[in-house]
Amino acid sequence: MSAEPRKRKPTRYRDIAGRLQKEIRLGRTDVGDLLPTETELMARYSASRQTVREALRILMDQGLIVRRAGLGSVVIASEPPVLFTHSVKSLGEWLRYSNETYRDVVATRDIVADRKRAALLKCEPGKHWFLIEAVRRSDQFAAPLGWTEIYVLRKFAGVVKRSDHGRTPVHEQIANTYGQTTEYAQMEIFARAMPASLAKALQVKAGSPALTVVRRYYGTGQELFEVTVTTHPEGRYTYTMDMQRSLRPRV
Repeated sequence: MSAEPRKRKPTRYRDIAGRLQKEIRLGRTDVGDLLPTETELMARYSASRQTVREALRILMDQGLIVRRAGLGSVVIASEPPVLFTHSVKSLGEWLRYSNETYRDVVATRDIVADRKRAALLKCEPGKHWFLIEAVRRSDQFAAPLGWTEIYVLRKFAGVVKRSDHGRTPVHEQIANTYGQTTEYAQMEIFARAMPASLAKALQVKAGSPALTVVRRYYGTGQELFEVTVTTHPEGRYTYTMDMQRSLRPRV
């Protein structure tokens, strides 16, 4: 007699991870909420601490939660997010985002930099700019990768009319349209709390962790002609840089 093959049951910790993922996907646990503690999950599923920790590790690897010491497991996405890794190996790549992403323009307007904005842009207060606000995306269905504010001198405002505006870096459009080349560039990266004004558009809660990248472009005479400020929600964009030690030539 031949025994009928048994259907393999999922590993215990994978089963728990699947149940927690379903609760998150169905909205029973909202983005920004805390999952039950390890002790509470042990009691709920009659599981060991190690099993519960392995289940939570799966959710972390999927980009659904982050674990913070003294706080617990925080839900950061209802579906496994698309995580983009931007690897930089040359100056040209350093000055631009991945070609797999694009900008979806939301609004444009003339502004005058107040003291707070001037400190961020590193320009003098009262300087006139043309501001382009856009959402950076990988596709129209995935969660937004970030919010971009592009400040250009008013004389370069016409770049928004170019057919390739959403796909080509603005500093390249300015060079091609107006002949303004980049002689010097500066990049600054820092962590901050997600501003309330951007939270809804990026589908996260105000005050949640965010990564901001500021790029400043200088032309002839060290004139600052463009600044881009892009804010990414936690877990949606990774920036890496590859460097190699230069060998000294032998004498």
